[in-house]
Amino acid sequence: MSDPDLYPWMALRRVDDGGMARSAGAYFDRGRPTPGHLTEVFDQLIWAGFVAVAEGDALWELRRMSLTDTGKTRYAVLAEHLDPAHAVPPPEVGTTQTPIGRRSEPLPPAPGDRSGPT
Repeated sequence: MSDPDLYPWMALRRVDDGGMARSAGAYFDRGRPTPGHLTEVFDQLIWAGFVAVAEGDALWELRRMSLTDTGKTRYAVLAEHLDPAHAVPPPEVGTTQTPIGRRSEPLPPAPGDRSGPT
């Protein structure tokens, strides 16, 4: 994918999932460093006000990250545009789509189809 919204969506998704923290300009997801291509994206999201960074831990200087209300809205818009989970799934093989849902009975075999039960 080369959509310009892909990296911001990935970064916002990580923050929304929880566990994101910042320390000395580096970003960590559940204690593991995030990929380098997201570093600039996180910086831009913080600067734009989509992501908030909490005060840090005095010992480790880890600062938890969270979505602001504006960030939640932006994430929802990007998710609708990019997240395949929001796409309508294709109908399953052997079922038909009805106005109120899928019919669970198998479709009748096509005329001349000998692959069914005998």
